Amino acid sequence: MTLLEYNNLDFNDRYNFLFASREDNYVRFNCLRDEGENKYSLWDCGSFFVEMCALNGKVVKVEGIELTDDRINLYIDFVKGKEFKID
Repeated sequence: MTLLEYNNLDFNDRYNFLFASREDNYVRFNCLRDEGENKYSLWDCGSFFVEMCALNGKVVKVEGIELTDDRINLYIDFVKGKEFKID
């Protein structure tokens, strides 16, 4: 599936694409970040990413984005700002 095809799907189909059978779909969870009350997750779909946003546990946005989209930097910055402890 291409980015354009993905973004032309309705909201429910875009959401279901991430969690449906993986037989012919390459989808991998990449990162989670917080921004105020919003929780964002980044999903790798091979030729594009999907950014999903949840507010108070409810998914409010699911959008395909280009591999080169500047929003990727938000995830990098978020992870770089976290302190990781390995026991």
